[in-house]
Amino acid sequence: MVIKFQSRQYELISKIKTTGSGAIELYTASDDVAEGTKYTIACVNDLELARKLVPVTTKANTNFSFKDLHASFNADGRYYVVFGYADGKTLQQVIERANFSLQERLLLMKNIFAQIFLLNMPECFLYEVLRKDNIIVDQDLSVRFNYFFTEVDYYWQVQEKDCIRRVSGLVQDLFARELEQKSARELTKFARDMQEGRFAYMWDCYVAYDNIYEVVLTKSERQELQPRRFWWRAWEKLKEIFPKIRAVLAAALIISAALYLLLTLPNPVLSDNGVTFQQIGTLQLDGQPDETAATND
Repeated sequence: MVIKFQSRQYELISKIKTTGSGAIELYTASDDVAEGTKYTIACVNDLELARKLVPVTTKANTNFSFKDLHASFNADGRYYVVFGYADGKTLQQVIERANFSLQERLLLMKNIFAQIFLLNMPECFLYEVLRKDNIIVDQDLSVRFNYFFTEVDYYWQVQEKDCIRRVSGLVQDLFARELEQKSARELTKFARDMQEGRFAYMWDCYVAYDNIYEVVLTKSERQELQPRRFWWRAWEKLKEIFPKIRAVLAAALIISAALYLLLTLPNPVLSDNGVTFQQIGTLQLDGQPDETAATND
């Protein structure tokens, strides 16, 4: 199948998937101008969805540096968006193989940040590409992105804090071993700050990472990064779960006090050893008349 627009035509190679409840069909394609170049073409069948996508998928409305967006046009009653297609190993595959050194992973994360700001794309697409399956890692550890419209229904609600959470997840996955062992104090603090939402903007994240990059890299090259000792890690873990332990102990104390009161206080109804009353007012409970009351009478 060939899609034509003005002087360009795109030949569809294969279908990637259908998304957005069938509203969007994704294809890989090539054109007759740049031989060997592949594209991702989003074919939008829903005209209402197409109307919403126009502001973030047209050259006139997006930053000129967003070079991964090649074209968008209407044809055959459909709306088409053409992105660059990246072929190669995904970040997911890189993480699963676990064969990259810390130095390589540090550079890889730096390149991800650099690509984010180099392309300067709309937040909805940034949120989309910050998936491990949409990040392609080249042999020189540079990265490229794929645009697969996974969460198109959520695009209109995406904020910068959502993208920061996605980057935080990448940091956790890329440096899982170092964070578990707490072998790099600067890296651990950076990951914790990201996870706790202490950065308001993506640029702040990049600056903070750039500040620790050389320090951690130098320590790694000098083999100064050593896993914390077992007792130190155990203490850190205990501090994390201490609030839960405190709540459990408080509940146990309250329950123990209640049981003690129930078992030790005399109860005339429930116990044979209850309190015996000999007199209520002038009434003798043992059947003997009250002498004082008789004298008064």
